[in-house]
Amino acid sequence: MKRTLCEFNSEGVAAFQELIDAEREKVKPSQPARVSEDFFTAVSKLVEDPALLHEVSGAGQIDGTMIFASRYDFGEYLHEMLPNELSKIQYSNVGLWAWISAVYLPQLLKPSSRGKTHDLWSAYRYIPLAYSKFRYYRHLAFISFWLHRQLGVTAARLFLSRPMYEHSDAIEQLYTSDKDFLTTPALLEVSVEMYLDAENGVMKKKALGKETPGSARRLATKVAKQLQMNFDMHSMTKEQVYCLLPAEFDAWRK
Repeated sequence: MKRTLCEFNSEGVAAFQELIDAEREKVKPSQPARVSEDFFTAVSKLVEDPALLHEVSGAGQIDGTMIFASRYDFGEYLHEMLPNELSKIQYSNVGLWAWISAVYLPQLLKPSSRGKTHDLWSAYRYIPLAYSKFRYYRHLAFISFWLHRQLGVTAARLFLSRPMYEHSDAIEQLYTSDKDFLTTPALLEVSVEMYLDAENGVMKKKALGKETPGSARRLATKVAKQLQMNFDMHSMTKEQVYCLLPAEFDAWRK
């Protein structure tokens, strides 16, 4: 069902936060809270309550019934549907990203093996906090959208080829490490080819290892920086980048 894009007002954000906090208080911080259909029903009522939200001016509609195969697909959809005006879609727009998270919340929580409960983690995965370089990229909806909008398809595939509810270790280790790596198209293309499993699209085993020879982490934080001191990486093709990579990367090449 399509609906006009909305954002929570302050009361709506507070109400959503209260629902999450009430469940999180039942468990230790290191554990997920187990929520069931009653919780999702309560969230849905907030999403529909006109007293708790207002429409985003100049925006279109989104389909709250859409089912996404991965965070990549989710981010691609939001990129296509959300307006271009930065003031409306930036991370600091807490009401927007809290409302979007609430709309798609059942998909943003990992279901149990029998599907009767879902894992609810800390609120910053669903409601933006005051900006923090250690937290903003953990908001599941925002960063899925932002990688598509800011860096494009290749980077999004590298970081978001995972289930809707799953935080990305690649984002944790690579997205925050080196902005030159993120804005060098050929490096991103090489990374997708070397580190993503072609069959299932997920990150290969040990691809993010800190000490693993030729790992993505080594490429982004060490080797790429060394190469950028001597070469104009931004103007290179992926074939040229492959030629520059040292022997430690041979095992990862196509």
